[in-house]
Amino acid sequence: MTNDEAPDLHFDVSSGLKSVLGSDLITDDEVAIFELVKNSFDADASQVDLYFGNSTIVVADNGIGMTYDDIRNKWLFVAYSSKRGQTRLGGFRDDIAERHHYAGSKGIGRFSSDRLGQIVKLQTRHQTEDQKPVHLLVVDWNLFDRDHKERFENIEVAYSAELDNFELPEGIATRSHGTVLTIENTRREWDRDSILRLKSALAKLINPFGAEADGFNIVVHAPSELRQDQIEITNSERKEFEISPNSVANGPVGNFIFSTLQEKTTFIDVRIDPSGNFIESSLTDRSELIYRIREPNEYPLLFRSGFRCQIFFLNQSAKLTFSRRMGVPSVQFGAVFLFRNGFRVFPIGEEGDDWFGMDRRKQQGYARFLGTRDVIGRIDVSGADDDFHESSSRDTGLIETLAVAQLKKCFHEHCLKRLERYVVPVTFIDKEDKNTSDISRLLTDPGRARVATAVAKLVDSDEIELLEYSKKLINILDERSSQFEGSLASLRSIAEKTKDAELFQNIESAERKFDELRRSEEAARRQADEERTAKEAALERARAAEHASATVKEQLAEEKKRNLFLASISTLDTDTILNLHHQVTIYSVDINQQIENFLVRIAGKETVSTEEVVNALERVALINKRIMGVSKFATKANFRLASEKIEADVGSYIEQYIEGVVRDFLHGPMEIKVENDGKQFVQKFKPIDISVVIDNLVANAKKARAGTMTFKISHPNKDGLHIEVFDDGKGFNNKIEQLDRVFEKGFSTTDGSGLGLYHVKHVLGEMNGSIDVSSGENGRGAHFLIRISK
Repeated sequence: MTNDEAPDLHFDVSSGLKSVLGSDLITDDEVAIFELVKNSFDADASQVDLYFGNSTIVVADNGIGMTYDDIRNKWLFVAYSSKRGQTRLGGFRDDIAERHHYAGSKGIGRFSSDRLGQIVKLQTRHQTEDQKPVHLLVVDWNLFDRDHKERFENIEVAYSAELDNFELPEGIATRSHGTVLTIENTRREWDRDSILRLKSALAKLINPFGAEADGFNIVVHAPSELRQDQIEITNSERKEFEISPNSVANGPVGNFIFSTLQEKTTFIDVRIDPSGNFIESSLTDRSELIYRIREPNEYPLLFRSGFRCQIFFLNQSAKLTFSRRMGVPSVQFGAVFLFRNGFRVFPIGEEGDDWFGMDRRKQQGYARFLGTRDVIGRIDVSGADDDFHESSSRDTGLIETLAVAQLKKCFHEHCLKRLERYVVPVTFIDKEDKNTSDISRLLTDPGRARVATAVAKLVDSDEIELLEYSKKLINILDERSSQFEGSLASLRSIAEKTKDAELFQNIESAERKFDELRRSEEAARRQADEERTAKEAALERARAAEHASATVKEQLAEEKKRNLFLASISTLDTDTILNLHHQVTIYSVDINQQIENFLVRIAGKETVSTEEVVNALERVALINKRIMGVSKFATKANFRLASEKIEADVGSYIEQYIEGVVRDFLHGPMEIKVENDGKQFVQKFKPIDISVVIDNLVANAKKARAGTMTFKISHPNKDGLHIEVFDDGKGFNNKIEQLDRVFEKGFSTTDGSGLGLYHVKHVLGEMNGSIDVSSGENGRGAHFLIRISK
């Protein structure tokens, strides 16, 4: 046979293609339902109803629907998609997902129904055909499996146009247009656990991190589970806990609202701006914007992709909030999800999936890197199949392309690492911060110093522009803080980057004050040391004439080790008296120097600002409180009260200080109780600073006319100490504005100076501690929680 005589050659398609595109290609039931929901999304539906009956699944939407020609030339045309190569012209999905592409474009999603059941009934009516009958198409997938030698196109499907309205299960509202798929003779039983797993998975399918009323809702109907749902709801009401929408089988699929999570933890938001030329990033920590930066976009294949990434660090508070809202632990929900054209790419982000390589990287440095268990978030990107090509199997993510490689690199360099470079040095270093749902621990001097250092390191690049930063956290520390000098370098770097003249001025003013303070302390120490040296010399001469018993001295030393406070003034030795005198001298000279410095600063001025006067008096007031503390120690202290720290069990010290010192100076009817769990937390600290904390809290309780005050000392772990302080005074009357301001300098709810709690917060900050306040039960009294960690 010659070439001229040969017949035309072409492919024949076996009926077995149905399984290749259906049950063999989509091997997961949830993914099969995803594909059908995607079709509803692309049909501009605002709601999809999923019904699970006896051997029946119904997927009903209120989208634009199909005409007879659409069914014939599109739905029945294998691998044809009217969406391929087309873009949307606008609408709510563009506003939500910032995309102009469809979720699906392969023309094979309809075959996912083969995975779910034997027979599929398609009911549809186009939105322009309100007065016309509903089109009905019936496909029996088993007919395709009888003989694979049969041609695909020869398998008949049944069509009719005799329905006046959609046939829908009870409980699903009627509609004038849309598409309803009824899958009969389901291939598996959908029990309660299966439906709940599906609801949880659907919550991640479309815009799970936005508001629930964003224009596309999924509602599940499972009549057989209504009774058990009511039991779950009743139990939650009786036990007074919030039940997640995804903990009941029936009802809407609950989206997780990220605004709730934002208040509890740290998150970074990274996006490529509309021009495509810049990457803009902002990092927020528990509702406080830490920084906002801009830098050149070095990823050309992402210029027009609408790339956006949001990642949340899951501290303990955020994990508890997540579990309460979603009904599952965060680790079971997943990690960082990828959304292409507004629809999730499966299985990226699933529990155990490491498409971004986060867990492999974390293994190289457990305490330095974040893994899939530490974060949750999403990446949004839009584009054609050439750049972001989803695998046909629908469960293996995106096919690797150059654009996908750039997407991964952008995620690692500008999202994950940037979050790490804040969380690791700022949050990880403070072991108590992971349990804190606000920035109270960052408002201490050590906390603010860590934030300033992290931001300064970030912007130490010519390409990064610092657009905005937290003035609350990135500012001048107290001159007495041990972090003061180190923080100035970070603040100066930030001021230079932002050309912030006010910050420059504040830095220079702080440096002058610090120099004055240092000179004052040096002068005080020199004078005190001279006096001490003379007195010690005299004491040595006196001691040389004494012949004390060695046994008595050993017994005295042992007794001092057992108890930090003396039971009687009669046991006070000369050495302790000299030490106390030395400490008083230091503080007295310091006060005198502070007053002289202030007088020099205001000399010749016609007016002096209130702030300047308050700052001067505040410094004097804190020193004076330490002198008052020394006066108490003068008859009680059994250790050398120098400016250096002692090393002791902090909880035991506080208990002994209250029992051995505070009680003797407590005038009036108020009773103080101390509860200690007996565990140890040994750390170096300044004893006089503990007195500032305890004395101020006791003084406040007395002013509030408390009858009882309780200090409850506990140890949540070996590296942490908690002190809960309760009183039954007049409290704060549940006034939120008072609770928010009690630690501000000068704020007072009584006729006091408003410096007491300000000093307490400052002193605790120096001890790597923090203090929170809340109203007592029924608004009566005050409740303080002090946390100190190593």
